[in-house]
Amino acid sequence: MSAPRASRSVRAALTRADAAGFSLIELAVVVVIVGILGGIVLDRLLPLLGRAERAAFLQTQADLQSALLLEAAERITTGDTSGLADLATGNPMRLFLRPPPNYVGSVRAGDLGEVPRASWYFDERTDRLAYRVGRQARFDALGGAPDRVEFRVALIYEDRDGDSHFDPARDRFEGLKLEPMHAYRWPE
Repeated sequence: MSAPRASRSVRAALTRADAAGFSLIELAVVVVIVGILGGIVLDRLLPLLGRAERAAFLQTQADLQSALLLEAAERITTGDTSGLADLATGNPMRLFLRPPPNYVGSVRAGDLGEVPRASWYFDERTDRLAYRVGRQARFDALGGAPDRVEFRVALIYEDRDGDSHFDPARDRFEGLKLEPMHAYRWPE
């Protein structure tokens, strides 16, 4: 009779130990493993976010360049060459029917710090279109603000009369270019 009683008490002790759940050491091991896996996922994900932001930035920049050239072509074909110089002033985002979702609009000088990261804006103080780079991007400003790229629209023409001013009657229009105001490096 004593043998079955002993096995019952061993089974009861095992059942109570199983019902107790994780020990503190097991819980710590699980937390460490989850932390390591989370770190690996973040290490893989953050560069992808930076690459996606860079790709969206370059696409918007290319779309702006195309919009400028299309507007210039329309003005030339309709005979409004006197308005070509106007394309080099003001906000080029006005040429879009629908600006990109990360365009926040015009910003006054005092509000620049409130511009969210990874956003386009038009700086009213300098009359420049700008992009504020997000946190995940590996971006190096080479001569400008550390977290942004500013653009101007350059009117490209052959100055036939030599007065350094575009005159559609005398000078030959060659194009418009959205160009950065300072050099930057934004690797993939």
